[in-house]
Amino acid sequence: MIKAELINEFYMMQQSRASVDYNELMDERVYTPIKQANHQMTNWISERGHMLMKLDSRLNNSLKHLRKKYLKF
Repeated sequence: MIKAELINEFYMMQQSRASVDYNELMDERVYTPIKQANHQMTNWISERGHMLMKLDSRLNNSLKHLRKKYLKF
């Protein structure tokens, strides 16, 4: 009888531990780091894109100026 009570107690303990916010545990250990990494990558890609667009426009302006100055046909 004691063995059955211990097994039952162990089963109840496992059930109570399993329901201790499995979603919260997954959110804390998996989803939050992924969200942070996605946010950092998105910011990095956005900043790099803006930098490349500015560089491209400066290059085009410089080339336009050099064409006007030196390539007079």
